Parts: sequence; structure tokens; C-alpha cells
Amino acid sequence: MRTHNRLSIQSKLIILLLSVSLGSIAVTAWIGYSSARQVLAQSVEHQLQGVRVAKTRTIRSMFESLRERVLGLADSKVTIDGLRNFRDAYRALGNPTLSAAENARLDAFYRDWFLPRLDANVDGVPILEQYLPARAAERYLQYHYLAAKPRPDDDGQDLDTAAADTSVYGAAHAAYHPSFARAIRIFGFKDVLLVDAETLDIVYTYQKTPEFGTNLETGPYANSQLGIQVRALRSQKERDAFRVSDFEPYRPNLGQPMGFAMSPVFDGSQLIGILVLQFPIDRINAALTGNYGWREEGFGVSGECYLVGADRTVRSERRLMHEHRDEFLAGLRNSPISTRIVDEIERRNSTIFTLPVDTASVTAALNGRSGINTITDFRGERVLSAYGPLDLDSMRWAVIAEIDEKEADAPLFAYGRKVIVVVTGTALVVTLIALLFAYVHTRRLRQLTEGARRLGAGETGVRVPVDSNDEFGELARVFNEMAQSMQQQTERLEGQVRENLELLHNILPASAIAQRQDGDRTARREFADVSVLFADIIGMEAFSDRVGETRSLEILGDLIETFDEAAEESGIEKVNTIGASYLAVCGLSVTRPDHTRRVIRFAQELVRIVGVFNRDHQADLALAVGVNAGPVVGGVIGRRKFLYDLWGVTVAIARRLAADQGSGIHVTAAVRERLAGQFQFAGPITGGDLGKGPIEYWEVTR
Repeated sequence: MRTHNRLSIQSKLIILLLSVSLGSIAVTAWIGYSSARQVLAQSVEHQLQGVRVAKTRTIRSMFESLRERVLGLADSKVTIDGLRNFRDAYRALGNPTLSAAENARLDAFYRDWFLPRLDANVDGVPILEQYLPARAAERYLQYHYLAAKPRPDDDGQDLDTAAADTSVYGAAHAAYHPSFARAIRIFGFKDVLLVDAETLDIVYTYQKTPEFGTNLETGPYANSQLGIQVRALRSQKERDAFRVSDFEPYRPNLGQPMGFAMSPVFDGSQLIGILVLQFPIDRINAALTGNYGWREEGFGVSGECYLVGADRTVRSERRLMHEHRDEFLAGLRNSPISTRIVDEIERRNSTIFTLPVDTASVTAALNGRSGINTITDFRGERVLSAYGPLDLDSMRWAVIAEIDEKEADAPLFAYGRKVIVVVTGTALVVTLIALLFAYVHTRRLRQLTEGARRLGAGETGVRVPVDSNDEFGELARVFNEMAQSMQQQTERLEGQVRENLELLHNILPASAIAQRQDGDRTARREFADVSVLFADIIGMEAFSDRVGETRSLEILGDLIETFDEAAEESGIEKVNTIGASYLAVCGLSVTRPDHTRRVIRFAQELVRIVGVFNRDHQADLALAVGVNAGPVVGGVIGRRKFLYDLWGVTVAIARRLAADQGSGIHVTAAVRERLAGQFQFAGPITGGDLGKGPIEYWEVTR
């Protein structure tokens, strides 16, 4: 072994070259194998792409047909008259009252029937108070049309009106419900809903499920796909507009996957409501799975085509779940997928909306690209995956057609076995010698290659064994020295980077740090709409005279630190502090739709903090706060010693309100308009100006 270790690399290469003298045979065999593999791969890829395109066109055609039906029904006289009458009847109910027994029966319907069944189908524990109807009209309708039914799980197909509903709504229901029931039977939808465009009240449903009578802006289902899409469609206000929502586990239907198609209903030129048609996922699933006939559709033993939504969960059943349920679930439990998800799949006996698929194919398809590649699925199996997007109105799905690589390559493997049989007899001895020498003489090279790969991937502390005195041994020693040096340099650099980053986070907002890291040293940026707060602590001079400058500076630091903690909890970014003045902003680094409301809550918290401070220190400080909302410009001032600041009229007005109007929280008209109904204001008050006339402002009273 010592003599062997003293051999040069050149000698080892000579032995290797002599051992593979029969390489020409292998080259010939490989050319044949590669050609066969290329032809077969192209055939399988074309087949997968063809299936994927065909399924995509089928689903798109289904939704185009759905669009025509929805638009036609929304334009029909029955829908227009029915929606107008249901809307007027719903409003005419006013505040009807139920007896104590009727109220108890309605509550029992939710407590004893609806919630237990919903709990069995959703993740988490539903809370009764979140689903109970609160408004009088909701309770009246849900009692008569849901709770009072002999069997709550019956839909409203044969319920022309509730026997005890003698209101004007009962009359409207008796007049129009049969027409909508007929439309349901003809078109095959699950449910039809009519929504008042002005109030977003659901004034009619065919099925009479628990969303009936609720409000899609403030009610328990406002954040469902139904509520989101209805609000978007109302804002659009265009005749013949059409929206399709993604499927979701719809809670009024006890968590069953449901989708919604909707269109506005116009009475002349007036938008009076939204027509919503509910359809289950069954048809989509049947189209993708071929009614669970994968073999008949040419998918072989392992192939399938399935849909993935924007949340990266499947919208159609996976083949393994249908054909080999126990094996599939066992594989999931041995995969990185969480046990909670596997338990939910087993409980629901379905992968729809539960099984996550986060592969490169899904990512590419959701980004609008089409193609085919080879990926590893959750089982650890290599699969050929054809992918492409399916764009439907306001949503995008990924259509994936896959087959196990082993099954796709099976004919190729059979051909390869024949080639091996022919070649083996001639090249067996030479191949064994070549493999033996390749293994013995490249072992240390593989160790070095693996070490270099780990080092290149960022792993520190990489070392390779040194067990020879030849060129490989010398190379290993040099590699180890280099790795040790890189490890030390990396540790020093990481420490400096951490210190610099911590310092930057104490000085600049997150958005400014990101800009500076991208090379923008000034980090200047225009922000179209943020809320700015400028607070001035009044009375610090008198407090300083009483307790001394050193002590007052220390206490002021503690007070500002308390302000900072409150800002962090409220989602507010501190910009800077100068003396007893405090400048903060919301909506700068993180986009927050409610940034104005957050700033007012933060201002109230600052006033409370100052009050606590006065109590604890027997002080008489006050806080003058100015709040404004609008565009600003932010950026870094200085190059060596720098700070972050905001400019613009929005900031100047907030600063002026704090400086000129005395203690209290003062806001501009723009802030008051945004928060009308959320806070109480006193005003208007006319104050100082910025050279353009008096500023009209309001004071927040509660």
C-alpha cells in the first residue's frame, strides 16, 4: 500500500487508460441507448403535453359555458324582478321580533346541528358566537327558513315559503322561488344567491344555508371568496361583468369545496344587485380524472392530471388517494408533509384543498409558464411533469400532467437490458478491471470533490482525510488549509455584517435598509399614501428645572423608549426623535390598508403613556399630536453620520398641528374622512397655515 501511495497521478492514469481500452464498445452501445432514450422521451413528453392542453381546454370550455349561463340568467326578467322584490321585501322586514321559543330554536339549530357538523369537516374549533345571526332580519329569516324546517339538511327546493312567514318577504318568496328552483334544476347549479348591491345583504338563497340573510361586508362570511369577489364586482359596476371565485371549503355548506360565478344585475341603468351561482368542485374533478378512469385515458399505471390552486393545494383528487388510499396515506406520513394535514386528508377522505403541492412545475405554471421537466414528488419518486397555467377571469390555476419516470422509461430499460446482454460477454473482464481501478484511484478525488462542493455551498468546517503522500495527499492538505482559512474569514465577516445590520436597524426603516443594500446610498423614495404622526412633549422645560437636567434627560430617554415599544406593538415605524419631539409613520416599509387607524390608536396610546408618566413622576406634561395622511418623500441625510427623515407637505402639516394647536390629538380633514365612524372628532377648527391659508383640522375626542 505504501508503494501504491507513492505512485504519481500520471502512472495511475496510464493504468486507467489501459483498463478501458474497450471503451469503443461502450461508446457504440451508449449512442444507441441515447438515441432510443431521446425518441422515447420526446414521445412521452408530447403525450403529457397533449393531455395537459386537452384538459386545460376542457376546463376553460366549461367555464366559458358557465359564463354564458350566468350572464343570461343575470339579464333575465325573472332575476331582475325577483331581486328587486326580494331586496324590497328584505328591507321592509325592518326589525321583526321572534318569540323566546323561536329564538331558542334558532340558537339550538346552530349549537346542536350546524356547528357539530362543521367542526367535523374543518380544521380548528368553530365558535358559536361567530356564526349566530345578530340582526333582527337575519334571525327572522333564518328561523323561518332554516331552523323551523323539519330536517335542517333539506335544501329549499320544495319550500315555496315558510308556513309561519306571513310577512311581505314570504309573499315574495312564494312568487319567485319556484322560478329560481327551475333554473337550478335546468342548469345543474348547487345554489343561487341574490345580493343587494347597496347593502351587500344576501336577500335570497335557493338552498337556505346559513349565509342566508347575512351581510357580505360585515357578516361571518365577509372574508370568504364569495364576499371578496362580490365586493370587487360591486366596485366594478360594469354591465355584463363576470367573476369566478376559486374553490374554497365553504363553511355554510359544512366545509365542502364550492366555487362561485357571479354577475351584476342591472335594472335599466341602475345596479340593483349581484347574481351568484354556486357550483361544487365535482364537475372539475370529473373532467380532470376522467371520472376516475385514468387507465382508459392513457395514463398507464401511475399517470394523472390534476389542478393546483394559487394556495398550492390541489383542486382535483389525486390518483393514489383514490386507487391506493392506505398506501398513499402511509407515504404521506413518511414525507415532510405535516401530520395535521395527513390527518385531515384521512378524516375528509380527500386530498382536495388539503394536499400541498409545492414543486417547480407548480411554481412555473402559476407564474404563467408552460413546459415539461423532471421533478421529485412527495414520495421521493422522480416523475415527468408537464405544466401550464389555466387563467379563468380573476384567478389562475396550474394544470399538471405527470407520470412516474420509471414507468415512462420502462421500454428504454428493456432495450438497455438487451444491449447489456450483448456487450457484457465481450467487455466483462475489461469493465471489471476499469471499475476496480476507477474506484480505488478516484476515491480521494471524490472526497475532494465532495468537500469542495460542500465548501462552495457555504458549509464551514469542511475537512478531507489525508491518507497518502502523493499528489492527492498534497492537494488534500492544501484544501484543508484553504478551508480553515475561509472558515476563519467567514466567521469574522459574519460578525461584522451582524453588527452593521443591527446598527442600521436602529437608525433606518426596513425599506431604507433594503434600498441601501441594493446600492441606493440615499435611499430616497416617494410614498404615495402613508400616515404621519408628529408628537411634541409639552412641559419638559419646567420638569427639567424641577428634577435637574441630567435626571430629566434620563427620564426623557425612558419615556421615548416606552413610545418606541408602543410603536413596535402598533405596527408604527419611528422616523426620528429631536429633543422632546417624536416623528413616526405607518405604511412606509410595510403596506397596511389601515395605516391611518393604526396611527390614531398609537396617538391615543402615547397620550395614555404620558398620563401614566405624570402619575408616576408627579409631573404635569402634556402631549401635542398632529396627524396627517398623504404622500411623503423619505431618504437618508448625510454620508458618514446619517439619519433618516421625511419631507413633504404631509409631514409639514402634521408638524404644524402639533406645534401650534396645543395638547391633544389633532388631525386633518383627510384623516377625519378616512376614519369617519371609527372615532369621535370635535371641530372643525381653523389653525395656523403654511403660507397657503388657514389649516382646517379636527381634534380626536374618543
